[in-house]
Amino acid sequence: MAIKLFVAKGYSGTRLDEVARAARVSKGLPYLYFESKEDLFKAVVREALLPPLIAGEARLQVHQGPVAELLRGLVRDYADYVRHVSGGIAKLVIAEANNFPEIARFYVEEVVARGRAFMADLIRRGIANGEFRTVDPVGYAGVIGAPLTMLAIWQHSLAPFDPTADPARFLDAYVDLVIAGLRR
Repeated sequence: MAIKLFVAKGYSGTRLDEVARAARVSKGLPYLYFESKEDLFKAVVREALLPPLIAGEARLQVHQGPVAELLRGLVRDYADYVRHVSGGIAKLVIAEANNFPEIARFYVEEVVARGRAFMADLIRRGIANGEFRTVDPVGYAGVIGAPLTMLAIWQHSLAPFDPTADPARFLDAYVDLVIAGLRR
């Protein structure tokens, strides 16, 4: 419930009493669990964004086979994320970053840095098994992540006005381009 309000109204526009009303609980109940709106927002981000990232990390740990195959599967799964309301969190954080730097800092530390580290590990694995050419894994992780973030922002801002917006089509082209660029 809270995630929908944050994405629809922004961080500054969402009030804890609205969250309580939407959840059909007493006005004071959120304050029993969260000291502030910032704490609630952090909990919402952790609940919405970390499980898919943790699942991806686990998939990398047990994956046997070509890294490109794993990357392709992870990117396909991302299509579900960008369609979901949680895909709007990136747009919200970027829009509110100047007014709420603590929220931006939290998002970068907990989501962006972890996502980049994961992608860098995936690239390192591809390099180690001879599938990918030698590149700077951290630098490439940032380059690979940026279009994914932009897709999430697009889906929650301009896509309703773009009749050609199709995340699956974009992601298929994107992952082909990324894999071609990494191959030996």
